[in-house]
Amino acid sequence: MSRSADPFRIDGDDVLLRVRATPGARRPGLDGLAEGPEAQTALKVRVRAKAEDGKANADLIETLAVALGRPRSSLSVAAGASARLKTVRIAGRAGETAARLKELLTP
Repeated sequence: MSRSADPFRIDGDDVLLRVRATPGARRPGLDGLAEGPEAQTALKVRVRAKAEDGKANADLIETLAVALGRPRSSLSVAAGASARLKTVRIAGRAGETAARLKELLTP
């Protein structure tokens, strides 16, 4: 990780982002940070879709893409597709993406 408090790390030209998804939310959006297992920090993301048939994952990708100003095609669930805690790969432009994430995470 860049810092222990960051929910992301740079992997080549990509960024790996730990997220804690909350499906079935009234309003989609980013909701701060959460402590995950082994004291790993994750970005809390609310999505409207229910956790069925991959709908929540698609909604998660859409919500993150909009927040980061990146095309949906550059984001994918790299780990935890059926879990609440996931790793999302954001392909390309790692420096730009990391800077945008830091902006979003700064209170």
